[in-house]
Amino acid sequence: MRCSSLSNNLVQVLLLLASQLRLCVSFISPSSSSATSKISSNNQPSSSWNQVALHASSSTSSSDESTSSSSLQSKKRRNLLQTALIAPYLTVTTAITTTPQVASAAASSEKPPPIIPLLTTAKRLRTVPLFAIVDGNGTPFHTYDKDSAGGFGYFFTSYISAEYILDDAKKAFEKAKLEAEQKKEAGDTSGGAIGEDGTGEVPDTWGQARIVTVPLDVAMQLSVKKTQSVATNAKARKFNTYYQVIPATEDLNAAMRIDSGQRFKERGRVPLFFVDGLTLPSNEEGLDRVTPAFFILKDLVTEWKKQYPDSDLPKIQVRELNETFRSMITPAGRDKSVKDLVFVANSESVAKAKDCARSYKLGEMILTK
Repeated sequence: MRCSSLSNNLVQVLLLLASQLRLCVSFISPSSSSATSKISSNNQPSSSWNQVALHASSSTSSSDESTSSSSLQSKKRRNLLQTALIAPYLTVTTAITTTPQVASAAASSEKPPPIIPLLTTAKRLRTVPLFAIVDGNGTPFHTYDKDSAGGFGYFFTSYISAEYILDDAKKAFEKAKLEAEQKKEAGDTSGGAIGEDGTGEVPDTWGQARIVTVPLDVAMQLSVKKTQSVATNAKARKFNTYYQVIPATEDLNAAMRIDSGQRFKERGRVPLFFVDGLTLPSNEEGLDRVTPAFFILKDLVTEWKKQYPDSDLPKIQVRELNETFRSMITPAGRDKSVKDLVFVANSESVAKAKDCARSYKLGEMILTK
């Protein structure tokens, strides 16, 4: 069943996440699970590209430094995107396997190429750091959704947004631990994390939680892939996993003011801001200038004033990240506006990312109600 229960407004999303995290009293102690893969965001995109499917397997990463959406309109569109995606640039150690169907599609010379080479798309996405919350071992926290019976993982465009959730969750952890002790003393054995397998135990997962950085190319690929993860706090049960990029509250609100329609009121939408006439020097062969798309509205304003201090800012326009991504990777795409479009990371996020760890496990999760 498709999931549609979370709020479309980012403020409500964050508040909902915070309230859900307060229910960590129902966590089950993580079991000692089989090793999982990690994403490494240090490696550059490979020059040899094969179309592959992301596969969450029970294999182990050999490096301690390695690291690891919106809902599509139809199953047909999801299949199209899965076929179009490629993953050598996404280094998931021993966790990426080529499927016969996708390999066959890659070998076919009849399928027209996307409007931008996939390697170029990967490089453009990789410059943008996102942030996620994991435990001390790099296992991400997911929110359980009863409608889809799956776990939702979130990548934040702003470090501050991730920090808000983490701080709130740690406070909730301390409260939950106290409540669990009181229940235990009172002889109350009720509880349950996910379904009927739960107990009233509260492990110290939130006490060790931290923020890590994950590049945008990884997040976008995960957002369109059908994956499953083992919930280490639900007796190693497997759940379908879904991923979304969460923009900063003020930027989502700005997008809704610019675009008065329903688009940015829908769940999983991420705004990109741009204006006509603003370009940046290109480091890509064959392009002298590129059109920047900003995740943070104030960064666009700053760049315009830097280049044109005596000119008024033109009308600010907004496009959507997931739609833009699809336009870039769809075979025979017709949206020519993405040919010279680049993604501009927020300077504060780039600085924060340098101080963050990069360990993000695939195939495992800590599931919260």
